[in-house]
Amino acid sequence: MRVLVDTNVFLDAILKREPFFEDSKEFFSYFKSNKHQLYVSSMSFRDIEYVLRKVEKDPFERRRTLNIIYSFVHKIIDLGPDDVINNLFSNYKDFEDGLLIESAKRNLLDAIITNNKDDFLDGGVPVFTPKEAVYYLKKS
Repeated sequence: MRVLVDTNVFLDAILKREPFFEDSKEFFSYFKSNKHQLYVSSMSFRDIEYVLRKVEKDPFERRRTLNIIYSFVHKIIDLGPDDVINNLFSNYKDFEDGLLIESAKRNLLDAIITNNKDDFLDGGVPVFTPKEAVYYLKKS
């Protein structure tokens, strides 16, 4: 399975945010050990580093955390001009999430993984929480 992982899933795991921490941790462990392909937007690295600046002052520790994230990632995908244009003329609830939807479509990914499913439901790409993704794949 090839999935685009939303920034919030990474942040839930890194910052141990409840109630999502355990599900996010299990998701990353399961996906890595089962050779599924995790994709991430280049924007996510920017956003994660920005959030980390608020909790970790040491730039080397922030970089180490980003390297750990990278170790789980199959491919980093860029935001394309068509992603922005298609999003501008869409009805997505959240602009940033719309960019991820459009990127997932363009890259022919199987699903988006997020803890905020409501903003992705009208995008035409299957959406799972980390817990749902693990459950679904274990049953398959």
